[in-house]
Amino acid sequence: MARKPALGRGINALIPDSAEEASDEQGRRIVQINVEEIEPNPFQPRTSFDEAQLNELMRSIQEKGVIQPITVNRSGNTYQLIAGERRWRACKMAGVETIPAVVYSIESQQELIELSLIENIQRENLNAIEEAEGYRTLMDTCFLTQDAVAQKVGRERSTVANMLRLLRLPEEIQEYLRNEQLQMGHARALLAVKDDDQRLTLARQAAEEGLTVRQVEQAASGQRESRKKKPRAAADKPKRREQDPHLVEFEEKLQHHLGTAVSIRCGQANKGRIEVEFYDTDDLERLLELLLPGSA
Repeated sequence: MARKPALGRGINALIPDSAEEASDEQGRRIVQINVEEIEPNPFQPRTSFDEAQLNELMRSIQEKGVIQPITVNRSGNTYQLIAGERRWRACKMAGVETIPAVVYSIESQQELIELSLIENIQRENLNAIEEAEGYRTLMDTCFLTQDAVAQKVGRERSTVANMLRLLRLPEEIQEYLRNEQLQMGHARALLAVKDDDQRLTLARQAAEEGLTVRQVEQAASGQRESRKKKPRAAADKPKRREQDPHLVEFEEKLQHHLGTAVSIRCGQANKGRIEVEFYDTDDLERLLELLLPGSA
C-alpha cells in the first residue's frame, strides 16, 4: 500500500523509494556505493566543515562503520549527494571504499535542489546563518513563498521569517553567528538597533565579553539592570568552568542545539535547574517546537 504523503518529514515524505537491495528498519532500500563515484552537492547549505569534528567522525567510522546512510541522486554512472556530506567526507578521509546510501532518481533539477535543501535543513546540524541561507535559496531558486518554505521544512512561518531577518545583519555579525559566538536571541536583540555602527559595537561587545541575551536586549533598548554591573561571562562563567567543566560542556551542547543562551544551576544533593532564555513570543514558539516536537 502506498504511503500517505506528508510534509515536514524530509525526502521520504515527498518522493517514493527507488533504490535496490537491502532495506533498513524504516523500509528504505540501502545500497553500497563507491565513495569515488559520488559528487558533492552544490546546494549544500553547510558552508564550512569543522576539521576536528570531521576527524572525530572519521575515527568513529573506522571503528564502527557508517551507521546512518547518506542519500544520493543517480546521475548516469555517478551519484550526486543529497544529504550526508560530512559522512561522505569522513569516509574519504578514512580510506573507506564504499558507503551505504539511499538512492533516488530525480530528473527535475529544480525538484532536486528543493529536496536537497529541505533534507539538509531538516537533518543537518546547521548554524543559524546556514539555515537562513538555505531558506533564502529555496525561495530564490525554487520560487517558493515563506509560507511554502515553512510548510515544506515543517517550521512555523514566523520561524522562517525570523531566520531570514538574520541575513540583514552586517557580515561581521553573521560571522559571529556562524562561529556560534552569538546565538539566535542575541541576533534578534541586535536587529532592534537601528544604527549600524551601534549595532556592530554592541555585537562585538557581546561576542568578546559573553553578554547574555537579556543584557544585549537591555543595551539595545537603552536600559540597564541596576543589580547587574558586569557581564555574567566575566563574573560567573570562568568560575563555573573551573568548578565543574561537565556542566559547562552540557550548557554548550544545549546552547548549540537550542540556538539561545542556556544556564545550568546546580545546588546541593545534585539538584538544580536549567534556564533557557527566549527573546520574544516567536522565539518561545521556536523553542517549544524543538523541545516538544509534534505538539503543535
